[in-house]
Formats: sequence, structure tokens, C-alpha cells
Amino acid sequence: MIIWDNDDYETPIEEYPGYRGLTYDGTFLAGTALQTLTTIDLLKYSELVDEHGGDRRLDVALPSGDVSILFRAYDSIAEILDQLPTVKVYLDNGPPDGGPASGGICYFFIADGVTETELEASIAALATTIKTDLASLESH
Repeated sequence: MIIWDNDDYETPIEEYPGYRGLTYDGTFLAGTALQTLTTIDLLKYSELVDEHGGDRRLDVALPSGDVSILFRAYDSIAEILDQLPTVKVYLDNGPPDGGPASGGICYFFIADGVTETELEASIAALATTIKTDLASLESH
């Protein structure tokens, strides 16, 4: 993940070019392109992965070629998306004086040079791969 080094606290994140969604303290707020991922029960998947050794290597077939994603039990959606070449993930720990109640935010942007079609195809492929693996784990 890339550290969000931006001190512009006035511009809403939704107005930044390429913005597609965020997580805040584990809550996933997905834009349209990432919406498919909200249909996955990531907690259930994590529990099953944990029961079956704790790690899964997921081979995701992207239009640009296959990519291998390592999923560790209880990884966040940000950690998964950070491994996709079509998504750029930024970690925002907030202002230094945010206090103990401030939470971490991860922002999701379309990667440079990636089209909307490529992004949507990669998200669909990732979702399908995770759902297929989830079904496989449930059957064992």
C-alpha cells in the first residue's frame, strides 16, 4: 500500500480523479466498479481459510494475464485489492494529531493506464475466484 501523503482536508475524496471506494476501520464502501466484492462474505471465507491452514494462493485470470494473489486468513479487502494491478491502494492514517479515536482509511483508485472495462473485468475475475475457492472450502 502507498501512504496517502495529502494534507488537503477540504476536498471530498469522491472528487479525486480515479477514486473507486474506501474502507474505514474495516467497513467497505465500494463504488460501482468494486460493488461485486460486497457480495462476498469475507469473514466466512477467512474462517474457512484459517481452518484449512491459514493461507490461500488465488490465481485470478485477468484480461492482461493471470495474477497470483496471496490471501491470509482475515486479510482485509484492502490487502487483497493491493495485489491487483488494476487498483491502486492508499493508506491514510489521518493527521498526526488525530488522537486515539481516529481510524485508518484505505482509498481505492483505478491504477494508472487502466481502463474502466479492465478494472471491472479484474474485479469480476477476483470475485469469481474467491467465490469458487469459498465453495471449495465449504465442500471439504
